[in-house]
Amino acid sequence: MSKHAPKSTDEFDYISWIRSELPPASPNLEVGPGDDCAIIRVERDREALKIDTTIEDKHFILADKGKKIAPTLGPGATPEEVGRKAITRCLSDMAAMGATPSAALVSVTLPTGASVALREKLFIGIAKTCATYGVTLAGGDTQGWDGPLSITVAMTGMMDGVRPALRAGAAPGDVVAITGSLGGSILGKHLRFEPRIAEGRFLADKGVSAMIDISDGLSGDLTRICEESGMRFAVGADLAAEAVPVSKSARRLAKLEGKGASRALHHALHDGEDFELLFIVKPNRWKKIVQEWPFDVPIRALGMMRPLRKGEPLVRILKKGEPEALEVMSWVHKL
Repeated sequence: MSKHAPKSTDEFDYISWIRSELPPASPNLEVGPGDDCAIIRVERDREALKIDTTIEDKHFILADKGKKIAPTLGPGATPEEVGRKAITRCLSDMAAMGATPSAALVSVTLPTGASVALREKLFIGIAKTCATYGVTLAGGDTQGWDGPLSITVAMTGMMDGVRPALRAGAAPGDVVAITGSLGGSILGKHLRFEPRIAEGRFLADKGVSAMIDISDGLSGDLTRICEESGMRFAVGADLAAEAVPVSKSARRLAKLEGKGASRALHHALHDGEDFELLFIVKPNRWKKIVQEWPFDVPIRALGMMRPLRKGEPLVRILKKGEPEALEVMSWVHKL
């Protein structure tokens, strides 16, 4: 190791340090840390690898008859919903690469004294979700400790000849687009979202320039694409405020907070756990995608990638055509 880990509690500072200090990788590792999934070459194909942890009171609040939850924090999660979310978080990252999920290993750390009902329903949520999406539950581990409920899922997926859609690859002139609508996921979508597996596969097959699932929020995840793509040449992004699809949940959350339309747009721009797909695509390919789109979930163009000039913010929002810096207010894990 050439230097020590950063003292910063910012998750991305720590990730950047890890990437700078990685030992030499196997030649079979095509994409390592820094994207939604790792990509490893296997015989005649590529395999996607993903690991993710879902933690009580960070990613969900466990429903409890004696626990009062503020309306703006959404509903409490049942153990079955917790199990479902632990699997679908990884499925969403597979979707962002264009991978077909294949197998999962699940490690569950239960609070000491967890009830039989919790343990049973948690497993049902995990097993049913794997069955629904054709994922083999290949094994795992169970532990107990004097802390919150935690589930770690390691998942594999196959590319089946499709080139993986990476975060890097965006270029000036590309269209910025998303699936679905954004914001207010805390009111329930964060527990019940539908991972866009078929949609991600379709987009990867159509040759999108870059793709990511919106887990931390639009402003932050688009910034990640700009940063990763900037390793080739500096790029930024412009979003049209009126093009951002504000969900009904975002509007309802703003109303619960006693605020109006500007707050609903804020939620659409910055809330995490929408788990929609944010993708960047050449204009001619965008037209073809729109013409051939076979899914019920809508897609929409939000703006364009641009050359990044010195002193300009990575992401700008255009309000009535006038650009202003879009502050990144998305979720960042504090370590």
